[in-house]
Amino acid sequence: MNFPERFNIDVDLEEAKRRFVNRAYNLVIDKFVWEFNSPVRRELMREVITAIGEKYDSDSYLDLKQHVTSQLGEDFLMILQALEALYRTIPSLYIHVRPQLEALIRRLLDESEVDLGIRWENGQFVRSGAVFLDEKLVNDTLHWLRSHGYETILEPYCKGLSHFFHAWKRPELLADVITDTYEALESLAKITTQRPDRDLSGNRELFLSKVKASPEYKQLLKDYIDYANRFRHAAQESRPRPELSTKEVESFVYLTGLSIRLAMPLSTPESC
Repeated sequence: MNFPERFNIDVDLEEAKRRFVNRAYNLVIDKFVWEFNSPVRRELMREVITAIGEKYDSDSYLDLKQHVTSQLGEDFLMILQALEALYRTIPSLYIHVRPQLEALIRRLLDESEVDLGIRWENGQFVRSGAVFLDEKLVNDTLHWLRSHGYETILEPYCKGLSHFFHAWKRPELLADVITDTYEALESLAKITTQRPDRDLSGNRELFLSKVKASPEYKQLLKDYIDYANRFRHAAQESRPRPELSTKEVESFVYLTGLSIRLAMPLSTPESC
């Protein structure tokens, strides 16, 4: 139990985000990064500032910390993006320190006074929903796909999760979450049915047969496909995409994870 909980101190979400940003500066920017030698440190900071879309001043040799601080600012999402970029760009010579950075990031999340609605997963921040559903339908799915080398499924699935996270500030990305995660299930169906030239609509019957789903599940998957295609083909058909809520898109992500889990027993009976 952290200090505010023990002493019944109320901290709202915005204040918790502000404190997260300050702790990130203290533990990561001001300490972790400065343990690298100067050339590596400067290259890391160049990549971080590039990732957030700001201009890196290569002449700021005497005031690098000040320059980085001024470019990153106090924006919560920008700090999250900077942490992801830092983790991603640690050079191979120093790859052994990645677990140390991950530990610091998890500490930042653990020490937050309130639930920030995010978690650290596979080198990136993702939005967290219901804990049990996240664990079984998102985390387990990611682990299974990665452990079996299903990159063609993993890539659109992770892309969808990333879009869901950034939809906080860019709600127009919610529709992309639908199309990306749908693409992941479609790729899985192509592998499962060994029909790489067919879309999910064309593979639906064989896919359900392969995973031994009940006849009643056919209608569920049909509705899932029809729903996703309303967003997938809206642009081609010059139709506006339907309005979406965050909760509705979150539930679609869970439905995708549930459908992917149908195929898990084919390779790993113990995973279910």
